[in-house]
Amino acid sequence: MSEVVGQFKPRPRGETRRRILNIAADWLQQRGYHGFSFAQIADELEIRSGAVHYHFRGKADLVEAVFARYREEFAWWCGQLPEGPRRSVDWVERFLDLEAKNIERGRVCPLGLAGVEFASLPAAACREAEALRDDLRTWLTDTLHTGRANGELAFSPEPQDMAQLLMASAQGAIQLARLQSPGDFLKVRRALLASLGATAAH
Repeated sequence: MSEVVGQFKPRPRGETRRRILNIAADWLQQRGYHGFSFAQIADELEIRSGAVHYHFRGKADLVEAVFARYREEFAWWCGQLPEGPRRSVDWVERFLDLEAKNIERGRVCPLGLAGVEFASLPAAACREAEALRDDLRTWLTDTLHTGRANGELAFSPEPQDMAQLLMASAQGAIQLARLQSPGDFLKVRRALLASLGATAAH
């Protein structure tokens, strides 16, 4: 009995919810929407199943919260970018580096996941995924527009179309890297930077 009590010792307020979201986000990107259950989350985190249901009524609520957090994390990431004069190509490289981190953790990117499983994801999660897509597309479009306007970048398509190309190519490259090797992402990365009329910094 003492072992069980110790296993489920109280945690700081909000900490359990954060841990649930962490593991759900990882598994969602690794296994897909149907690849895990509340019971598995509880076992992994060594908490009672009721604790998961306390924070999230059902899986639809949990996945919606995960996609909402993806948006929050992207907004936070944008806020961490250096202020002042910048080179647009550096920001594009930072975006591609961010996508590459999914490969290191054996995950697909959130938008790639949403695209594959859109028909089975809860409606609220789909809305959050669409909003995340819009957030990223807007940021990339603004970055590319600035780069071309100041003569740093040279590409023919409209900035919004080029932003779509970057997003789609990065997602596809992650999938190829999972099938073959991480080096495939680096090849696509170099090609994308070259298509912008820029040279990779590394």
